[in-house]
Amino acid sequence: IARNVNILQPQDDEALASVDCARLRPGGEYLHHADMDLLTSSVRVFARAKPEDKLEIVKSLQRQGAVTAMTGDGVNDAPALNQANIGV
Repeated sequence: IARNVNILQPQDDEALASVDCARLRPGGEYLHHADMDLLTSSVRVFARAKPEDKLEIVKSLQRQGAVTAMTGDGVNDAPALNQANIGV
């Protein structure tokens, strides 16, 4: 799907540009800020994101100076929607 809607570009290596969100929290703990920021700076697609993963992704991108938008379909997504610059 990400390729069909041009989130992943033809030159993107899918193994590097898309990750399962379990990589954000190896051993159950989230990566340190520097490691999280390094990861989120190069990834275009985050799969299987839990609500708390969404919040950590938004915070990481904002630390890097990005304007963020987040979508959510439930009350459990509220923290990430509120943290993002744009919540949908």
